[in-house]
Amino acid sequence: MTMKKTLLILLALLTFGSQVKVAAVKKEKKEKKELKWDWDGTLSKNEEINKYLLKIDTLYKKVQAYKEDFGTYNLNDSTTLYDEATGKLYKLAYMTNGSGQMVTRARVNWQFAQAYAEGALIILDMTSAGLMSANAALTLPKLGLDAFKFGKYVKGGPLVISEGTKSIKTIRGLCMSNSRTWKSMKDGAIEDASTLGLKGISPGIAEKLNKCAYIKEVRQDDPEYPELIAKYRNMTSEEIASKYDSVIQVFADSTILPEDEMKKADELPDVDEELKKLEGNS
Repeated sequence: MTMKKTLLILLALLTFGSQVKVAAVKKEKKEKKELKWDWDGTLSKNEEINKYLLKIDTLYKKVQAYKEDFGTYNLNDSTTLYDEATGKLYKLAYMTNGSGQMVTRARVNWQFAQAYAEGALIILDMTSAGLMSANAALTLPKLGLDAFKFGKYVKGGPLVISEGTKSIKTIRGLCMSNSRTWKSMKDGAIEDASTLGLKGISPGIAEKLNKCAYIKEVRQDDPEYPELIAKYRNMTSEEIASKYDSVIQVFADSTILPEDEMKKADELPDVDEELKKLEGNS
């Protein structure tokens, strides 16, 4: 084997090794994104340490519950209907939960309102816990040999606070963006879907639309009208009918879950004011 071939083989092996190492580092970074808090509730012999660990544990659980409650909802505001007979174009907005089930408009309003309120309270708790972090770290030596056992949890506290705060702010920010879209669809929305005269909208489907969605006619002076109408005009009647039927079928198949009467909100908080508060806490 020539010296040139040997060098090429060595270079290839080194390159491959570097690629594997880079991939491993990327994988490790990706795995670190999901924060795990595994304190089992065992208390130390120091009251200050215990207060701190309990505070962090409570906050971690609150963040997980918040993410589950408000981070799994999906707002669909891109569904459209085209009435080929009248040439009218309609846009729909509705929300589904983590299981893909449609939720009522009242529940959507409640989600947004609660996301603002609960998120703000958790962030305040995070700030309070942050003030306890330094004192907890300084108190560790008092535990003697037990400092090794509880040290990793005390040191993990600031990370729980940091990552938890980021998660809350991300979800609240998304909720605020979605609520703006939701409000824009509510303004000028058609009050009763059954009055549209669109084919396939039975009384049962109209009821679901009225309860869960906002329907708004996209008029010619709307900025999005040219793009949307051009899409439909490039479709055949069969393609339009198929798309129309698939949209109606979504509502025909949807399951509306019973909702707690207490979890209703007719009005949403002022989004811009909430955004200022969020930015103020960043």
